[in-house]
Amino acid sequence: GMLAIDETSFKRGHKYVTLIIDAAKRRVLDVEEGRDMETVQAFAEKLSARGGHPDKITAVTSDMSKAFLPAIAKHFPNAENVIDKFHVKKVLMDALEAVRKTEQRHVKDKKSLFLGRRLFMIPKAKLSEEQSAKITEMSSRYPQTGRAYRIVAGLDDFYASQTLEEAERAFDSLCSWMRRSRLEPMKGAALTLKRHKDKILAYFKNRITNAICEGINSMIQAAKRKARGYHTFEGYAA
Repeated sequence: GMLAIDETSFKRGHKYVTLIIDAAKRRVLDVEEGRDMETVQAFAEKLSARGGHPDKITAVTSDMSKAFLPAIAKHFPNAENVIDKFHVKKVLMDALEAVRKTEQRHVKDKKSLFLGRRLFMIPKAKLSEEQSAKITEMSSRYPQTGRAYRIVAGLDDFYASQTLEEAERAFDSLCSWMRRSRLEPMKGAALTLKRHKDKILAYFKNRITNAICEGINSMIQAAKRKARGYHTFEGYAA
């Protein structure tokens, strides 16, 4: 079987729970309080108690947190760990935002770059002609942000790879570009990606993502709003 593990908020502020989802059947298997190594262990123990076999789990997708990765390796020894592509994208988007903020401090027309920040968040493939023209114009006016935006677009090209071999070449090329970009946040992001290379590339063998978690998560948040919030973890889990 294949699992997707994701965290979501339980209460406003910093109260978190971990969702464990059957990636094939698209249903919630368990909800655990917290978002640490113990949450993964608790699910593995419940799975065994119900007659399931943690060693038969073949793939698990999650973010790259220090809480989930070692726990997945320990409790699902035969599973390939796939780092979720939306979390990989977030690493680059955060770097892009850091580049934009730095450039904004050093340019005359600060307001225009600030107002255009949401435009740089739109994937290249989803830009309208008008937005595309605006991005081109802004990229020449704000070259560092423009360069960072092109790197983010390069990540989308990487995920369009058809084979593992093609993906590995695209990954190495992207990381090399990031290291040579003269943009410190992108250099830092390249180190993060390199550190998790095998787990990022595992996507091309298993092609599972946390999108299902995000979808279920949005349904949970909607239910939560309808119920005007859950006051106990037990109520939330149910």
